[in-house]
Amino acid sequence: MSNHDPQPVKKPFFCMVIALPAEARPLNHHFGLIRDNSLSPFPLYRNANLALAISGVGCNSAYRTACWLNTHIRTPQRCGWLNIGIAGHPSRPIGQAVLAREIRDDTGTGRWLAHLPTVSSWDSDLLISRSEPESDYPCEALYDMEAAGFFRAASRFAPPGLIHSLKIISDNREHPATGLSGKQVSCLIREQLNTVERLLQQLGACRT
Repeated sequence: MSNHDPQPVKKPFFCMVIALPAEARPLNHHFGLIRDNSLSPFPLYRNANLALAISGVGCNSAYRTACWLNTHIRTPQRCGWLNIGIAGHPSRPIGQAVLAREIRDDTGTGRWLAHLPTVSSWDSDLLISRSEPESDYPCEALYDMEAAGFFRAASRFAPPGLIHSLKIISDNREHPATGLSGKQVSCLIREQLNTVERLLQQLGACRT
């Protein structure tokens, strides 16, 4: 290669922390991720530009998973970090995709502000991570069980603009989560794969 030849452009790298296998399944299929059977404390799927780890339920699990990925995957500088999954909300419609603009834990000790992409408009809302499933929806907010742990970890090694939690509404006051099946969860994620693609593209532009 001569000095005048263009240098190859490195594609952005992303890490995803996903709580449930049913949430991860459509993402693995869509992005062509292959199971990595090397020593890992959790299921890990990857390709050349994306690593997806299934953390299990809860903030502590999401925290540990994100920390492990950062240490063992040898992520490049300015890697994009995503937490994708389902969430409840008192009034938003089932299937809507919403970015968390502010994340709080239910102890009142943790609060993070996300720097939302400015390339195009996004639906966004407050997200509260509970230690137990939320069925009463006391505030007009998203409710999950992992995002606060994910943000607590990812904020240690990535700038705010590269850390996001994208939630798909799975339950509300009219449609409670009781009896929600894995098949239904996968369907909710699958219907928003184009939204995930759009977010990845915008994060890729932000990291340059």
